[in-house]
Amino acid sequence: MKKIQPLNQTIEKFLPLAQKILDWMNQNPEISGQEKKTSAFLVKLLREQGYKVTSPIKRVKYSFLAKRPEDLNSKKPKVAILCEYDAVEHLGQSCGHSASCAASILCALALENSYEDFPFQLELIGTPNEEVAGGKIALLAKGVFDSYDFAILTQMSPTNKPCFQTVASSDLILHFYGKTAHASVNPWEGVNALNGVQLFFHAIDMLRPHLEPGNQVNGIIQDGGLIPNVIPQQSSAYVYLRANRYEQILQLKKRIETCAKGAAIATENKYDTAQLNPTYAEVFNGRTSSHLVCQVMEELHMECDTLEPIIGSSDVGNVNLTIPVFYPMISIGENVPLYSKEFSECLKGIPGQTGMKNGAMVMSKIIEHLAFHPEKLEQIKKEHTAYRNQSESVEYF
Repeated sequence: MKKIQPLNQTIEKFLPLAQKILDWMNQNPEISGQEKKTSAFLVKLLREQGYKVTSPIKRVKYSFLAKRPEDLNSKKPKVAILCEYDAVEHLGQSCGHSASCAASILCALALENSYEDFPFQLELIGTPNEEVAGGKIALLAKGVFDSYDFAILTQMSPTNKPCFQTVASSDLILHFYGKTAHASVNPWEGVNALNGVQLFFHAIDMLRPHLEPGNQVNGIIQDGGLIPNVIPQQSSAYVYLRANRYEQILQLKKRIETCAKGAAIATENKYDTAQLNPTYAEVFNGRTSSHLVCQVMEELHMECDTLEPIIGSSDVGNVNLTIPVFYPMISIGENVPLYSKEFSECLKGIPGQTGMKNGAMVMSKIIEHLAFHPEKLEQIKKEHTAYRNQSESVEYF
């Protein structure tokens, strides 16, 4: 593995190209599932840089896979460098994807141009629709991530942290079906669907004290009837579920479905359930990977906050069901909350450039370190396997 030039020099060399990506995405935000122009822009740019690009991957809309032509028959270990590029409706790139996507591409270009024969095969995977439908889950179901040793990406943030710590999440919509009748004239002929929904929520309240720590159920009544003197023949409940671990969210869903079944039986309703969004797994951050990320940040004179509060959910966790994932949080240097208009505006200036460059440096150094220390990667894989235990049944939707 012959080094051609220092990593920081190649980062600087490709910084104008990364800035072009950052600026374009900030100026042309496309929401989840509608990233047509963004995907086309990135594919064109990568082809101009000499990549062989396939788009879409396995018919997953607006996805792409970019690899070097010389690596097409390579037997080297493969690393998936993930690119996210969807924006948030009405809030632009408030999720930070413009900077993180540019950082991923900058990272790949820098490493490939710093070494004559890098021991990893680096592949860029464009993963659309992260904010809503979980595009990575569709790619996962089609086996896209099966051949990689690990994946890596960054999350822009007000602070540096070793991992974007997430929880497992899912949802359920439950429809109760009764029979309409006049509430005063002939109520005995009616079956009140709203009663089924109310009892369902009471059942959840009775269950809540007995849930495992970290399990959450939050819900609303979507349809409770039209007027008081007509017994509603249909009523719906919509609930969000969260848990610390993927297998816990699957068990929680079963328990909530049992609450619905019991409520329907007791109120003589029929019912059905549906899921509107994918089930997201949590991201596992092992001791070795966490230590490595903090070590890299310290080498780059970046503060690393090891306190990791759980924040939201992401389809990155589902990739982590299969392979280890590095998902460091990179500070943009401003104490501005994610998913705000202020954060989106910050990415258009110096904070966005700072997050992009530091993100690329952190990812590059992590990959470089693992290339020189394969035993460290084996330890990370071992910790990942022990955590996942390879016994979980994966639910793709």
